[in-house]
Amino acid sequence: MELVGLLVGFVAGAGAAWFFLQRLCDRRVEETEARVERDLAHARAQARDADQAHNETKERLIALQARLGELEAELERARAEVIAARNRIASQAQLERELAEARATIARLESELAPSPALAAAAVATAGASPATAAAVAPATVSAAADELRRLDAKLAMLPAGSSARALLLKQRSELVARLDQPPVAHRDMPPLVPEAQVPAAVERAPAAATASPAPAAPRPADDLKLIKGIGPVLERRLHQLGVRTFADLAALTPDRVKQIDEAIEFPGRIERERWIEQAKELLARQRN
Repeated sequence: MELVGLLVGFVAGAGAAWFFLQRLCDRRVEETEARVERDLAHARAQARDADQAHNETKERLIALQARLGELEAELERARAEVIAARNRIASQAQLERELAEARATIARLESELAPSPALAAAAVATAGASPATAAAVAPATVSAAADELRRLDAKLAMLPAGSSARALLLKQRSELVARLDQPPVAHRDMPPLVPEAQVPAAVERAPAAATASPAPAAPRPADDLKLIKGIGPVLERRLHQLGVRTFADLAALTPDRVKQIDEAIEFPGRIERERWIEQAKELLARQRN
């Protein structure tokens, strides 16, 4: 009986111990699961915060990239404006130098150019003279007019086609030719010719031609204006129609003439923007060298 009671007590104790151990294990498992759930919820919250921060950073990065593109575009525009300003400053300096040279040339030509003495004397002698005197002076008048015609032809050969100075000289030449074609008449007042001092300062003196009445000088051969960046076949033909045929014609353009050509070719500002005059000067210098 004692043995049975001992066995029963051992079994009962073992069952109680197992029961308490089982409860303890279950409590620990529950505590562990609760802790894991809390850690998992915290990790999920941190992951959501990290994703949100990542999205915000990505948006800021896209905005910064867009702003960087705008700043680069502004920088390119600023560089273009600086280059254009430098070109304008260089053009202004070149114009000032050309203006100084033109003033010096005008001063020199004003001191050198004067009305033809022979032609002036012949005109004075013919006006109001008797028939015999007029007949005697007529050969001298014709000779003086022929000399004047030779000088005009020599000057015309130096001027580009379409220039205002060339038009003035052509008008003066036509008047001379008309006077040479008329027979001498006594007591006819010979209209005074345009003095040489009124010829534009761009005209320089040249040696007289060998013949008495040479034909008008043939136009100079045209240069290949397509070598200038920005000028194609169509613009080259249009420039030829406007009287611009050589690099020298382009290099000698004045601001007023540039404005007229811009309006004619319907590309305002293109000559200055593409630096046609500077390119023409470079090609002309290369051609002379």
